[in-house]
Parts: sequence; C-alpha cells; structure tokens
Amino acid sequence: MNKKLLFFLTFLFCIKLINAQPSKVAFVSTFATLNDLQNSGDDDEYAAANWLVNTYGGVFVPVSQIKNSTIDLSDYKALWIHFDRQSDETTINNEFVAAFLDADVKTAISNFYKSGGNLLLSTFATRYVVDLGRYDLLNNITGFGNGGNNDDTWYISPTWGTFSGAPEVFNRFTDSLYVGMTGVEYVMKGNGNSYPSIPLIGSGWKEDHNYFWNPQPDKANDDKYKMIDFENNWNTNSLGTWGHVEDYCGTAITRWNPKDDFNGKAITIGIAAYEWNQNSGTNEFQSNIERLTKNALDELSFEDLSTQTLYREKYISKIVVKNQSVLFKNFSEGAKVNIYSIEGQIMSSFIISESQYTLNISNFNSGLYLIETYEGNNKSIHKFIYSL
Repeated sequence: MNKKLLFFLTFLFCIKLINAQPSKVAFVSTFATLNDLQNSGDDDEYAAANWLVNTYGGVFVPVSQIKNSTIDLSDYKALWIHFDRQSDETTINNEFVAAFLDADVKTAISNFYKSGGNLLLSTFATRYVVDLGRYDLLNNITGFGNGGNNDDTWYISPTWGTFSGAPEVFNRFTDSLYVGMTGVEYVMKGNGNSYPSIPLIGSGWKEDHNYFWNPQPDKANDDKYKMIDFENNWNTNSLGTWGHVEDYCGTAITRWNPKDDFNGKAITIGIAAYEWNQNSGTNEFQSNIERLTKNALDELSFEDLSTQTLYREKYISKIVVKNQSVLFKNFSEGAKVNIYSIEGQIMSSFIISESQYTLNISNFNSGLYLIETYEGNNKSIHKFIYSL
C-alpha cells in the first residue's frame, strides 16, 4: 500500500478514535442520569447532553459524583456545563449556586481548571468564570425571558467597530470556532462595508436567555479600548456578540486563555440565539448550534501546542506554535517533517537541516493540523490548532 495513503488511513482512524473516546469530554449535570434529565429537566439541557453523549462521544457526569469524589476529573480533558432553564432569575441562580458553588464541587472543578483542565460554559453557566475567580465582573447583560413566537432569524456577529467613523474594526470570523458554519450572510454596516453574520436560530418560538458581559464598564461603547483593554488585561478573545451590534458592546462568545493560576482554557457562550431545542419545531440552523459546540469542544479537548507553549511555563516541547510560525527545536539534522490538514491534505513536507528550524504558516487557514515527524527510527504525531 502507498505509504502516504497508509498514513492518511491511519490518520482517519486516529481521528475516529479521538472523537470516540468518552473520557475526553464530560457533560456535567444536576441530574443523576440522562434519562432523569430528559424526564424531569429542561428540554435544552437534555438536547445538549444527548448530543454530547450520543453524537459527539462524551459522557454524562452527575455533579453529585464530583461532590462525592466518585470520579477523577483528571480523566477528562474538558467539562461542559450547559445550564439553561425556564424560570425566574432568582430560582435559576439559586439552583446553580446549590449545585456548582457547593464547596466540594467548586473546589474540585477549580482545581481541575487551574491544573490545565478546560471548560465550556454555556447560557447561565457562563457566570462560573466569575465564581471561580477568573474574572471579576458579574454578568451585566442578562435575560431570563420565556420568549415567544417571531419570524426573525437570530445571528452572531463576529465583528465590532463597524459604525460610521469607528476607529478600528475587529473581525473574528476567521477564528477556528467558526469553521464550517453555514448560511452566513454578509450585512452592510454603518461604515458602508459588509460583514458576516452567522445564523443560529430561525423563525419560530425563541427563548430569550442572555448571560454575558459588556466588559470594561468604565469605557463607552464607541471606545475601541473597551475591547482592547478587556482582551489585554484578562487574556481573552472576544469572538461574538449580538447580530445588530456595530460598536464595541458585548462579548457574548469569549475564549478565556490561560492566565495566572488558571492553566486551563474556558469558552463561554451566553447569547440567546444559542438554544439547543426550539420549542416550535426543528431549528433550521440547528447544524450551526452543533458545529459551534463541536468546534469549541474539539479545541478544548485536543492538545493545543500553541496554548501549552505560550501559557504553561512548565511545558517543554520540541515544537512551538506561535503567531504565524512553527518552531522546531532540538531535532537532529535530517529529521523529516510532514504537516497535514484535518482533511488529510499535506500542507508542507521538509527535512530539518539545523538545530532550530522555523516554518512560516501565514498561508494556512484556521483549523486543526497534524505534524508528523520522523527522527531516526522514532515517529511522532503532534496536533495543533491554528487561528488567524
């Protein structure tokens, strides 16, 4: 068999195994079982958990098992807490506090996060980055409405600063979180240019559950430093806001990169359009809900060399992904390197001729890549996520 074909088949097999390993990602629930959640819980929480277990390949973990120390969180690469319920603000907050701010549970998840474990926190669970001490501003864009019928499509906007006269445009559409999104529309904004809007939920009944931040409240919404200071001060990436926003208001989808004691990464999704089960029927953009979640979990559950190299001081690697380059260091001369895209396309192939070799990857698209190295009789495969 052709060697390249053999590697590609091995590559596909490895990816299949990676996606199927239930120990990679856990859905943490206040219910004892998935059946209990289906029978007695919220339809959106059940839809999310059911997809994670039966489509993505994760496992269902009752929060009681964390409290009772009957599971070892270090067995998991990422935890997903999706807390989305139809009730009043006080009841929802009390239920979250009782489950996730329990001293034993909070300590266990905090230790997991600080030790390098990753978190996906969605809808009313976004608050956990504050509860755990990663951020100091309480969610100040909130909505607990039961919703209603309307014909609108609700969108994510990955852009800020598109109003007429805005000092700077921030466009995050090329981020790996948005790979594979469909139905994207280009909408003309106040500055006369068109920018992408990503649909998440179509016509029909929509709940109105928002739980995110308008950061840096000392800055006006038309001040670009509202966004710049938030990202620089807190080591974050603002990735999405309401579809109609043209100024610098709101970070509804946020990546919280490792910072200080928190060696793990978190992604928060707190926008109302992120509704897992549309009550009036099938959401025509359900595939975008699922793809957005898959992209987030893939990022949080795969080894990310760039994150490890930049933020974990104790991590030592022979491969450093930084900015738009890959540095290969301490390889023996004559080592062979192949880089493949997630689709199996070979992106680069070369022989290392010196102790340190730098490869420019500025022409790569955002996405997941595999690096295959041959050094003598030793072969290794490394994964990294590249984001423009």
